[in-house]
Amino acid sequence: MFLNILAVAAGGAIGAVGRYLIALAAQAAIPAEHALAGFPIATIFVNVVGCFAIGFASHFFMQNEFPGSGAWKLFCITGTLGGFTTFSTFSLESIDLLQSGATGLGVVYIGLSLALCLIGVVAGRFLAQLIWGR
Repeated sequence: MFLNILAVAAGGAIGAVGRYLIALAAQAAIPAEHALAGFPIATIFVNVVGCFAIGFASHFFMQNEFPGSGAWKLFCITGTLGGFTTFSTFSLESIDLLQSGATGLGVVYIGLSLALCLIGVVAGRFLAQLIWGR
């Protein structure tokens, strides 16, 4: 159990730092006067790369069983890619539901996730504004 927690923690640190470095690189590469300066290009990049990587890694770990593969799966998927972008986990879970034949649950999961998370951001901002003002 401790090895699994350590694998997730180490991977999470790597993924989060990777996401941060990509955001810094995008800021440095796009001048303030450029049309894309306010657009979250780094976030889209991270989400697309993370979704590709989680698709690749999930198939790899489904097809390959080896000593320690459980901890490596936790390191790669839950830790690194989870720290890099949780959108990749959401996407994998959505596809898993749809491909398993649970189409209704998959559609509900996708709709609820998007709607409730957007509502959550708005509600969180609203509460913070009530507490601290604008």
